[in-house]
Amino acid sequence: MKAIDIKTFIRIVYLLLIIWCLILFFISKTDKKIFIFVDNKVIITDYVKDKILADILTDRDITLNPEDIVSDSLNKPVLPGQKINIIRVTVKKGKEKIETEFRPLWKKIYKKNLRKVELQKGIVKTIDRDYTHFFYNGKFDRAVFDRERIISKTFYRLLLLTDDNKIEKIYDLSKAKRMKMVATAYYPGDPLAWKDGTVTFLGRKMQRGIIAVDPKVIPLKTRLYVSGYGYGYAGDTGSAIKGNRIDLGVNNAEEEKSWMFREVTVYILEKSDTY
Repeated sequence: MKAIDIKTFIRIVYLLLIIWCLILFFISKTDKKIFIFVDNKVIITDYVKDKILADILTDRDITLNPEDIVSDSLNKPVLPGQKINIIRVTVKKGKEKIETEFRPLWKKIYKKNLRKVELQKGIVKTIDRDYTHFFYNGKFDRAVFDRERIISKTFYRLLLLTDDNKIEKIYDLSKAKRMKMVATAYYPGDPLAWKDGTVTFLGRKMQRGIIAVDPKVIPLKTRLYVSGYGYGYAGDTGSAIKGNRIDLGVNNAEEEKSWMFREVTVYILEKSDTY
């Protein structure tokens, strides 16, 4: 290894001394300053002996909001070189309503009326609560919830299913229009029915699930749900079916007898060209 000559050594020592002096100078200057971190910037101010933080903030026109967080006491003197952190806190109050998903308590699939459907009884909970959101320096920090109220609603809904049990449509029966009506029944080949009960007014095959209605009360081609009977379709009319009367399509004369002038609740679902 080549030896360093004396002149080079002196130069290196001299350079190190200069660097060290600069470091000491910077430290001495820093020790006489106070650093305030606020509003995404650094405010540097001169240190004044025994001066409290509150007065320093006033001198620099830094106003604190009631919720702001300060890292040090406002009423104590600040030390030289001290770093003060101020977190701006924004508080927002509001209300929110959260509805849980429908949770079935009971369900059953029916296939005897025109198409496959599933009737479900279930529950939905609505959570109504007040909240307070806290933001630190503009960023969300946490939420506090107060006065939480939970309301449970139990109701029925009807699902229209495809042959492979996929859901085609869901009807909330609690929101559907409903009517109290008097029901009778007829069956394919019924001698008292229009066209012997084999073809409906719309020209379709008569079968269980077809319901004769008064079109002035329930429009033809309307999907229906009838209590105790199930899914139905307004696809027929009858000379005796006027006002709040319906005639339910059933399988035979024996079943017809069980529906003679029974009071039912009819749920109006929607108009549709298909069952």
